[in-house]
Amino acid sequence: MTKLIIGLISNTLAILAAEYLVDGFSVTDDLAGFAVVVVLFTVANSVILPILRFILAPFIWLTLGLLAVAINGLLIYTVDIFSQGITIDGIMPLVWGTIIVGAVNATVAYIAKAKNS
Repeated sequence: MTKLIIGLISNTLAILAAEYLVDGFSVTDDLAGFAVVVVLFTVANSVILPILRFILAPFIWLTLGLLAVAINGLLIYTVDIFSQGITIDGIMPLVWGTIIVGAVNATVAYIAKAKNS
């Protein structure tokens, strides 16, 4: 349960950071729409991402982790397709948004792990 709450907080911060820093990466001002985006992205990160990383582990290793970044971008793009609350206008906002979301999520995960040990 704690991992899910940390994931929700992390994804909220990550999406807000990407929206603030990247032109062409926008999230709705509606609180309910934003919540849907965060929940969809958290579910994707909690359920779909581990499955894809397990299946594609040899290829992730061969590409030195670049495929993992591409998978994260694919998940963000999938949330964009299935949600009206997020809009990504092109490939470069998707790339920069993916990098920012990954960096924020990694930072929050590191801090959470440091607090638990």
